[in-house]
Amino acid sequence: MKMHLSLAVWLALMPAAALAQTPVAKAPKQAAPGAAVNRPFAISGQASSGRHCIGPDGANIHSLGHAPGNSRVTVTFSSDFDPVASVTVMQMGLEAPDGRARSNFVFDDDSGGNLEPELRFTTGFSGTMVLHVSKFSAERSAGCYFYKVEIVTG
Repeated sequence: MKMHLSLAVWLALMPAAALAQTPVAKAPKQAAPGAAVNRPFAISGQASSGRHCIGPDGANIHSLGHAPGNSRVTVTFSSDFDPVASVTVMQMGLEAPDGRARSNFVFDDDSGGNLEPELRFTTGFSGTMVLHVSKFSAERSAGCYFYKVEIVTG
């Protein structure tokens, strides 16, 4: 009986041992080529966003990411209604001078022509940017837009 039990255990473990593979060590992660190059963070040409729509009582908020201080930022629009837009640059926590927070606010209605907003500004400090888009008036029940963001550092 003991012989049959040890043979059964040996046969049960044999396929697992035969199929086991030695783990392969990963190579260290390589830095992206050109990671230290200072160049615009822009997508030139067409809009850098998808199509966004606003309903009768709505507004949209888009995260634009982080921008270093002294960056030149341009946000342009293409829409089928009369939008208004603003960007808030926020610096929070220990980066802020008071250790809490500070912000800067830029607003535009029609500077882009054809009732389109166009925001052009230079960041006074590094921070996270948020884009706010709404309708100028309640006359229209809905509208859609594309926006393009260009950030040039240095």
